[in-house]
Amino acid sequence: MWIDFSNKKIIFPKNDSIWSNSIKSFLNDWNDNNSVIEIKTSGTTGNCKKIFLKKKYIIQRAIESVKYLKLNKKNIIGLLCLSPNFIASKMFLIRSMIFKWKILCIPPSYNPLKNIKIYNFDIASMIPMQVFFSIKYLKKIKNILIGGYSISNYLINKLKNISSTNFYATYGMTETYGHIALCKINNNIDNYYFRLLKNINIKIDKRNCLIVNFPKMNNIFIKTNDIVHLKNNNTFKWIGRYDNIINTGGIKVIPEQLENIISNFIPYNKRFFISSIPDKIIGEKIILIIEGSFFKIKIPERLFKGEKKYLKPKIIFFIKNFEENFLGKIRKKNITKKIMKKYKY
Repeated sequence: MWIDFSNKKIIFPKNDSIWSNSIKSFLNDWNDNNSVIEIKTSGTTGNCKKIFLKKKYIIQRAIESVKYLKLNKKNIIGLLCLSPNFIASKMFLIRSMIFKWKILCIPPSYNPLKNIKIYNFDIASMIPMQVFFSIKYLKKIKNILIGGYSISNYLINKLKNISSTNFYATYGMTETYGHIALCKINNNIDNYYFRLLKNINIKIDKRNCLIVNFPKMNNIFIKTNDIVHLKNNNTFKWIGRYDNIINTGGIKVIPEQLENIISNFIPYNKRFFISSIPDKIIGEKIILIIEGSFFKIKIPERLFKGEKKYLKPKIIFFIKNFEENFLGKIRKKNITKKIMKKYKY
């Protein structure tokens, strides 16, 4: 489905689908007379919830993003291949409207470029899995925003030396009106720190969690549960989620850091995550949960020597299919609870 916002022309598919109707519905909501728009959060750590964002602030954030990427010029062609339910998709559509881009909208899939015969895009947004399966097709996309969840070391190493495309990891959420910071992956020598877009202030709380302030958006403050290392006033590194911390034998483990290490030894097309189950002696026992049928996994013992022995997953569970919410986010807590119930932990 092509949408050319430069002449307000939309070529709808012959047969409507839930996907195309979602895009139509959002465009209708955006163009109504209301000053706010209803959007669902992703439900990363809990249930999805409805929130209302002010359209004038959405426009501000969209403009700052496009200026940062230097795409505020004519004849921009974009590719939208994410679910219309993502805040990333909604912001992509709004940027396209404001700057009069021409965009190709296609249903989300693992390899969205596979069946596109002609493509020369200036900008696209993808999740890491899509990037991985589209690697051989990416050279004709100038800029790719990657979000939804963290990018593995394996994929970073695949991308960082591709010079034809600018790859940006994104940081943001529905409450922050989409991404507020970007990290360029290509030839990165700054240890993958995110850099803020303009008109945003940040600081950390006592938990080392990020607090975001929008001085030009009625001075809005948003407290997050994202543990970060703050390098300076506009640069930070994402460490993990505070509400995911595991306390095993009095030692606090950030699952995302452990996942980053283990990702080097698990096939990229296998989804997995670190969780914990109750233990009578050490409080919480670290477990590794992998989607799909059983296979042998070899994680070097050297990674868990000495003081790091507490990091080693004590049990590995294989789950046929991961439970997801409507945005495709893995319901990690629900999956862990079902494992505990099944094996009576």
